[in-house]
Amino acid sequence: MYKGLWKLITKYTDSSHAVSIFLPVLIVLWTLAGVAVGSAVCLATGADMVTALADLICAGGYAGLILGLFGGCFYLYRLGV
Repeated sequence: MYKGLWKLITKYTDSSHAVSIFLPVLIVLWTLAGVAVGSAVCLATGADMVTALADLICAGGYAGLILGLFGGCFYLYRLGV
């Protein structure tokens, strides 16, 4: 996923701006994925979505921070950017 997104971004932008686009896009994508998975779990267990909203937002935020930001930074570090 990281490699495909990096290639897509560098295809349409120059390398000086690619990192500035890559990391925020990763954070948003992982946050949305975390909220979607949390919502699916809530629906599967029959939990009330309104009462679990804070937990969903928190889980999405942690997914965005850990997998999006830190994962993207580690990917760029290994890439040598």
